[in-house]
Amino acid sequence: MTPSLPPPASLPLPPGSVEALGAVLDQLATAGYAAGLTSHLLGPAAALPGWQGADATVAAGEVAAALAVAADLHDALTVAAGRLAGHRELWLAVAARVEELRAEQRARFAAAAERFGVLVGTAVEAGGPVTSAAADRLVADVTGQEAAAAAEHRALLGALDDDARATAAVLAAAGRPLGGTGRPGDAAAVTVRLAGLLPGWGSGALADLGRRAADELTGAGTAAALDAAAVRWQRYAAVPGVADALVDRLGADGVRWLLTALTASAAEGAEAADQPLAGLLAGALGSPGGSTAEVLAAVRLDPVAPDDAADGLAVAMGLVLAAPGAGAALAATWGRQLLDREAVQGVRAGAGGTAGALLADPVEAALATLARSGDASRAARLLADPGAWTTLLGRPWPGGTGSLAAVVELAATAPAAGQVARSLLVSLGAGLAPGSAARVVDDRGAMAGLRPALTALVAGRPDVVLPVLGAAVAGGAPDADGDPALRGLGYLVADAGAAEELTGAVRAAVRAADAGAADGVTADVTADVTADVTADVTADVTAGVTAGAVAGAHVAVLEYGQRLRYAVDWARAQSAAVDGQIVWTLGVSLPVALLPRGAGEVAGAVEDVLADALGADGEVEIGPDTGVVRTRDDVVAFATGTLGASAAPDARTGFERTTRLLGGPAAPEETLLDRLGDVDLPDLTHRSRR
Repeated sequence: MTPSLPPPASLPLPPGSVEALGAVLDQLATAGYAAGLTSHLLGPAAALPGWQGADATVAAGEVAAALAVAADLHDALTVAAGRLAGHRELWLAVAARVEELRAEQRARFAAAAERFGVLVGTAVEAGGPVTSAAADRLVADVTGQEAAAAAEHRALLGALDDDARATAAVLAAAGRPLGGTGRPGDAAAVTVRLAGLLPGWGSGALADLGRRAADELTGAGTAAALDAAAVRWQRYAAVPGVADALVDRLGADGVRWLLTALTASAAEGAEAADQPLAGLLAGALGSPGGSTAEVLAAVRLDPVAPDDAADGLAVAMGLVLAAPGAGAALAATWGRQLLDREAVQGVRAGAGGTAGALLADPVEAALATLARSGDASRAARLLADPGAWTTLLGRPWPGGTGSLAAVVELAATAPAAGQVARSLLVSLGAGLAPGSAARVVDDRGAMAGLRPALTALVAGRPDVVLPVLGAAVAGGAPDADGDPALRGLGYLVADAGAAEELTGAVRAAVRAADAGAADGVTADVTADVTADVTADVTADVTAGVTAGAVAGAHVAVLEYGQRLRYAVDWARAQSAAVDGQIVWTLGVSLPVALLPRGAGEVAGAVEDVLADALGADGEVEIGPDTGVVRTRDDVVAFATGTLGASAAPDARTGFERTTRLLGGPAAPEETLLDRLGDVDLPDLTHRSRR
């Protein structure tokens, strides 16, 4: 077998450009000189001789901050330049040695090829074998020298790699005082850090970052590119200057487009935690002020739009609110819009969208965000409208009402808690007036779990409860049916525990009011408590109402609540009876009516017995009202025990006036089906059959 020389070992130069590194070093040297000069020039200015007052303090602080930044920058640049210079020297040395190895390799192979040709050619001319011991030795020598050169080459590049990693660690440490992390994208991090230290310069720099982020997001051509851009900018989206510029650059159309993209991603099953775009929008829209507020005002959830686009927007809102970083202001704003849409559509906001059934409840996301925030004012803002209460208390809560209870308790501590409490009472009483077509809240649903929080909310607001009672004594509200809040108060105390807690609160409040009147502090119970929350109802009707009269009005409300308890139970029994009658009529009565006369009469008699036995005849079966009945004697006892014997006459007056205003809860009117049930079914047995 003819021997052959081995292939030359690969000996590439170190990757990268040492020339580019040299250019960076030149820039670092220039920047370091500028930073050092800045520190030198700012040093004497830190004292600010002759300056006094607040302006001097602010100026001194700004100069000190600039001096500290310049010093940190000078130190960082000095360290970075020194370490990079050392790395460059090693790079040049490694590159030079690699060039020597490559030159030696070229010379080695040239000499070996010449010698190999002589050895092989001589053997052929002599007629001997092609191989020879000398040729084999030559091949072995070249192979060994190539292996040694390759090993040295690997060691050189390895040493350069190790030095590069050590240099990167030094550079990362040098940049940390300025906000660097040593990872790609540090320019934005450093800009944000310096913007906080140098506000005059930083506002423009942050705005530039926000505009860059908006351009990258809207310029993404694919879903993957959009996600990558969102990941890149998510950590900076909540920075105030960045957020403002980002949302302003996006505008209403851009924000709406991003929400649409978020909905499309959600349709594929991605949760909010897996959506970097949801987190970015949560941060950017978290503090809706200035241009952000204007954009959000244009990106509203239409309560009446029937198409999937509105439901898709509701889904996206829920994803943003469920993302980490969502703020209380956004939760209150979008939460109200979601509730408004639910009130009109009659179904959970977003449930009709493509992904709505697969994702968390958007309203629940808003409530959870508010509960986590601890922002009492924003919680109160969400609950300040009676319509919001009606929707919240009337919707299903398969996951429980924990978040809603937390928001209620939070709102109870807000300055506007009085408005929240009054809105609750108006919502509870809206459907209780005679002839009202409004829906009555079912207290077996959400209200059952929330009753302790709702009772505490109302009991903690005597500035709401006393004006409502005082208005009833003074002549009622301007509308003919009285104040709906009064009936709502009766609905709340239909529960024994709520009645006991509220009675304790009213007792303490009327005692305090009576003591104040005795001391000349206030002329009547409600003179100082009608502002803000009840001015529209009680401003002109409470003058001269005494504490005793209010105590009597409270007993009248307790009596109304007991009778209302029975009326509500009766209405539920009637509803169940009607439902059963509908099923029985369609499934049994009508088929029986089609039977021939003789069989029909027998079947009809049996049907009547079975319908009565099974409770399907439409008759309401409920026992008598066994609730506590409060009379004038109870009024006198409560007023005397609370205020003394002199309060009894006023208490009786307050009880009588409030009782007349409230009236007795009326039973539901007979339904159309009830009237049809009284009409004999036609005899159809004479009809011919095919």
